[in-house]
Amino acid sequence: MPSETTKAWEQSLGQFLETVVAIHPRKIFIEIGGLSRTYQEFHDGVLKSATMFAEMGIRKGDRVCLFLPNCIEYVYSWFGLSLIGGISVPVNTGYKRDEMAYILNNAEAKGLVTDPLLADVAGAAADLAPSVEIRLLRGAESVTEGWTDFGDAHADSQPLENLPEISPHDVSMLVYTSGTTGNPKGVQVTHLMYVAAGQGFAHWTEATPDDRFFTCLPYYHANIQYYSTMGALAAGGTLVVVNRFSASRFWGQVREAKATVVNFIGMMMPVLSKNEPSP
Repeated sequence: MPSETTKAWEQSLGQFLETVVAIHPRKIFIEIGGLSRTYQEFHDGVLKSATMFAEMGIRKGDRVCLFLPNCIEYVYSWFGLSLIGGISVPVNTGYKRDEMAYILNNAEAKGLVTDPLLADVAGAAADLAPSVEIRLLRGAESVTEGWTDFGDAHADSQPLENLPEISPHDVSMLVYTSGTTGNPKGVQVTHLMYVAAGQGFAHWTEATPDDRFFTCLPYYHANIQYYSTMGALAAGGTLVVVNRFSASRFWGQVREAKATVVNFIGMMMPVLSKNEPSP
């Protein structure tokens, strides 16, 4: 909790999460991939994730690439790495081997977390990146040699008794640009930037704990990170995440989610405006 002499956003993600969990422990924080987690359950999962990465040798400043669809493991990894000073590197799931290998090498990634549907690309890219020592696979029925099952490793982890001290000015994520005018460049996003963005979004939308935030954007995009996830946390609300944007399903998903806060990127509204009117 920030002192009276510090600004409200001068917190690490871990400090910020602890503060919110203490207020809303039994409230549902996130609904994603058919799963539902309360604030306390989410925090417990984040702590286990922090232990898992620490036991695998991830230390402060180490980078771990997240090559994943929207899933609970993505959010556990982001926040868990932040607790131990690790840096998440979200990667566009549309990338092929060479594009993925470029990110792994440029970030000097020590770890990689991916999904069975992306494992072939991820594995081939990791073979071209000497820095990668840890390969985690989520949701696989069987895990091939060289990979570690995320679910098993996460379940076997016990929360760390002592977490390292993390500054609000430490980097939480290395977010790569789209590379439209050259190779993608890694943008350093600090803990403070995420906390401030979430608090700002909740403030300007006048969101409350009764609000339900809906997003269909991918977790490798800054929008879902800054506004949907951090905004929901700042408001003490509930976050509903689906895996991708669908113009035909969008409004039905919004209604099903009972969403009160929906944010979007520019291309979505022109596409939705072309839909035939419906109830």
